[in-house]
Amino acid sequence: MNATKFIKMISELHTERFNVHITELANKKTPCGIFFGFEVIPRNAIDKVQWLRNSGINLSCVIVLADVQANALRKFVDVPVITLEDFPLFGEKNFPIKPQEIFIKTFQDFPFAQYFINHGIEVLTHADDERFLLIMKHLPELYEVYKILASDESKKVFCAAIKGRLTAKISDYRFAPETQYFLEGFTPSAGDIAIDAGAYDSGTAIAFAKCGAKVFAFEMDATNYKNCVTRLERFGKGYDITLENLGLSDKEGEEKYFSWNTGSRKDSNGTFTAKFIDLDTYVAKKNLSRVDYIKLDIEGAEWEMLKGAAKTITRCKPKMAVSAYHRPEDLWTLATYIKSLRPDYEFEFRHYQIDYNDYKLNDEERALLRYFGLNCFSPTSCEMVLYCR
Repeated sequence: MNATKFIKMISELHTERFNVHITELANKKTPCGIFFGFEVIPRNAIDKVQWLRNSGINLSCVIVLADVQANALRKFVDVPVITLEDFPLFGEKNFPIKPQEIFIKTFQDFPFAQYFINHGIEVLTHADDERFLLIMKHLPELYEVYKILASDESKKVFCAAIKGRLTAKISDYRFAPETQYFLEGFTPSAGDIAIDAGAYDSGTAIAFAKCGAKVFAFEMDATNYKNCVTRLERFGKGYDITLENLGLSDKEGEEKYFSWNTGSRKDSNGTFTAKFIDLDTYVAKKNLSRVDYIKLDIEGAEWEMLKGAAKTITRCKPKMAVSAYHRPEDLWTLATYIKSLRPDYEFEFRHYQIDYNDYKLNDEERALLRYFGLNCFSPTSCEMVLYCR
């Protein structure tokens, strides 16, 4: 994939970006729908419906999971409200026109995106011109990252990541088939010293240990840390895993954070406090002769952690799998910084579907997905990984 294709993709964004597409949908009176799923009565469903109506969208229906939702919403919206089970009846007598595009605006409802995609319907999330202007402002940096990606597949995925974020069309993304963090050639090997930054429930730490690595797993969130301990007691016996109730950052000390399952993140306004350490200091304290692998998924603090690991990265050149989607600028800052430390790094880029089991689906929710022929994996704008070796 050459520079011409990158430029072509960028030029297309001027006419395909979300706000332009919304105007086009309105002008053409394209039938559209909006979906509300797992919440019994979506808290701000009425506002979301009204936003679409104010944008001139031809909203042919609101789709929900259950009759209780439909009955609640019918009192407040002036468009047909139907259940997902009735969805195949579109076009029959007394049913609304089948929508060509469906809006899903709640993260927890995205497991149902594939259902609409399977029926040939475009699924839209949301974007804005502020994001578009930010991307346009940083095109030179994005192009530099594009150039250093090693394979044609990485270049395609990277361009798709840019495009999808600005069009808000799920179909514009390009998802990888392999298990997240396990791109061939970028995984820990037997005897490696591996860092798992953002252990969550220790699942990845155990997976890396199964590769034969000695794993140092870091989890700042107190609840997640307890879950790690429990899982390691059940499934981690016999593996060389050191679990730390610490966050990784650019310096040692205490910081505030918000607690929310996989989304727990460091934040100065957070309601909880955790201890943090920079990797360079940790490596020195543990007298580690080397670090061979780093997996990094810490909800937007990746940049800070990399700065705190600069000496280790420069000295050891570990293979890395770095989450590159929590902040818009991650698409251009992370690879650029890593390359400044070791110009001899090779880079790949992949995008993965989310496993909604990580977001604590209950048995009833899993059963609903199965009923509609779906699994717990879903395409979203999240889970982009920058690989380095």
